[in-house]
This record gives sequence, C-alpha cells and structure tokens, in this order.
Amino acid sequence: MGVWLILSSFTSALLIPASAYQSGGPADGRAPAYLAHQLLGNSFGTLYDLSTIAILWLAGASAMVGLMHLVPRYLPRFGMAPRWVSYHRPTVLVLFGIDILVTLVFQANVERQGSAYATGVLVLILSAAVAVTTAMWRESPKDTRGRLSHLPKIGYFALTSLVFAYTLIANVFERPDGVIISAVFILVVLMLSGVSRYLRSRELRVAEVVFLNKASAELWPEVTGRKVNLVPLQGLGAPSRAEKGDVIRAHYNVTGPLAFLHVYLLDNRSEFLARLRLRIRRERDNYVIEIWGAVAVANTIAYISELVEPKSIFLVLSGGNLMEQAPDYLLWGEGETGLMVYTILVRYWEWTKQLASRPTLYLMSR
Repeated sequence: MGVWLILSSFTSALLIPASAYQSGGPADGRAPAYLAHQLLGNSFGTLYDLSTIAILWLAGASAMVGLMHLVPRYLPRFGMAPRWVSYHRPTVLVLFGIDILVTLVFQANVERQGSAYATGVLVLILSAAVAVTTAMWRESPKDTRGRLSHLPKIGYFALTSLVFAYTLIANVFERPDGVIISAVFILVVLMLSGVSRYLRSRELRVAEVVFLNKASAELWPEVTGRKVNLVPLQGLGAPSRAEKGDVIRAHYNVTGPLAFLHVYLLDNRSEFLARLRLRIRRERDNYVIEIWGAVAVANTIAYISELVEPKSIFLVLSGGNLMEQAPDYLLWGEGETGLMVYTILVRYWEWTKQLASRPTLYLMSR
C-alpha cells in the first residue's frame, strides 16, 4: 500500500500541471481520478469514480463494524459507558448520529476533515509501532552473553516508530487543526466516560463468584438464608475479630453467629466488573469469609450481603471527610465504605422492589 501511494504521488506530480492542483481545480483532491479521465477516457474515468465511491462506502462500513466490535467490548467493561452500549441497535443509532453531526459540522468538506483523519491514523499507527517495539523488547530472550536475541528486529521496529513519530510531528505542524479536533474528541470521550463511571459506581459490579475450595462450597449453605450477622472488617487477625465480636455482643441484641468478611482488592482496579474468589472457614461459633479479586470494597460487601441474606450487617464509619473520600471510592474502590454499602443496597432494593429479606443495617463509629 505504501509503495502504491508513493508511485501514485510520483506519477501525479509528473503528469498533472500545477494549475490543476489549485483550490477548486479539476485535480484538487482527486488526482488519480483526473488522470483516469484525461488519459483513459470519460467512460473509464466514470467507472473509476464509481469504484472510488464504493470503496469509500466500504471503508465507512468497515469503520462502523470495527466500532461495533470495540465499543461494546471495552467501554462497558471499564464502566466508561452505560449498559445499553452492549446492545448493537442503540449503538448503531448513536454512531450514526455522530456521523451525521460530524458531516454537518464539517459541511461534508473532505479537506476540512482530512487533517483530523490524517492525525488520527498517524497516532494509531505510531501507537501500534511503539507497542510492538515494547513487546519485542520485553519478550526477547537473552543469549549466553546477556544480549537480546531479537535485537535486530527490535532496532527495525524502533526505527519504524521514529519514522512515524517524525511524520506525525510534521503533519501536526503543517495541519494543526487535526490535533485540535482530536484533542476535543478525546476530552469529550474522557468527560462522558467519567460521568458514566460516576453514574454506574453504585452498581454491584460483580460478574461472578467462585469458591476457592470444596470446604467453602460445603460451608456456604450454613451462612446463607438469614442465619448469620455479617461483619465487614479491615483487620485480618483473630484478635481484631474477637474484639469486634465482643463489642457487638455487648452493645447490640444479636442472635446467631457472626460472619466476618474480609475483602482484598485487585492491584489493577480499572476493570468495572470483578470475578470474586471466595473462601469460608469456621472460627469457633463464628465464620470467616474472605474475598479476593474485588475492584471496590463497598460494592463487594453489598453483593455478598445479597447472596448471604444476613440477619444484620454491621458497617463501620471511618469518620473522614466525605469530599476527600469520594475520589478514593470512584478511582480506587475504597473511601467511606459504610455509607457506600448503605447507598448501594438501598438503590438495589428500590430497583428490585425487595421488601421481605432486607437485613438490619447498623452504622458503627470506630
């Protein structure tokens, strides 16, 4: 493709006069079509025009198909889009509306859209080249002298990345409109993604739960169905659980065993939905439930409580500044856990119209 582009540019520069390239000229933006009409006749030129239009139609359709595969696959996965984006029909309508809006803003002018298109394509190609170079660097084995075995290939990919970087920089300086349009587009996407993640932050955010061992699966029926009192705890040690249990027994009228819940967060919390791994064990008259793989503490506690259906839930308030803890919750899944569990459960109960098996919620200070 690159060879054909270079050859077509070279041929057009030799055969087309400079006056035809001027704005509004017969070769302005359609040099190969101009040559087709001039050298091969209007019949062939018309056929060339029709084939060009068909190719552009197919290019637009392929771009739409690519977006239909990428957007539902990645944006909802990170909470950056509402759930209906996973369905094809509304997504097609939204993308079609964006196409109409772009066409109206640019007044269907190819030249006005060209800079944004060129910048976007060059950034995409440069990103791919850098990604391949980085992957080759990390995955390349070393020989007996400690040198990278694939060093020539890495150098080739690095050189290719530099060429595309130079091309992108030259294009930006020559046609800065593309950077401005791309920056606005990226800013809008990030803003909408942030709003979507904020609006969806009170969902349960759990894809599935699996047991780590057979003993946990066998103990699960003993803690479900309004048989236990759920006590989320940060401290993992047995003294912390014993101390919390003594406080609860002393100040609250509690019947039945306590189920202490410990939630371990993933290092990478960019994923919106989590696949939880659960382990249950007995500790005297109580139970200890440990959860791994969570992306948010409050959402995980709310989800587990709906599965367990406890008699009551004892939530500890941190007492910190809520405005300072809000970003911690939105970005890292931490923050004021007690109030967020209450908020998530109330929202879920309102949505499901659940009235019969609601547990008693206790908000405890530290």
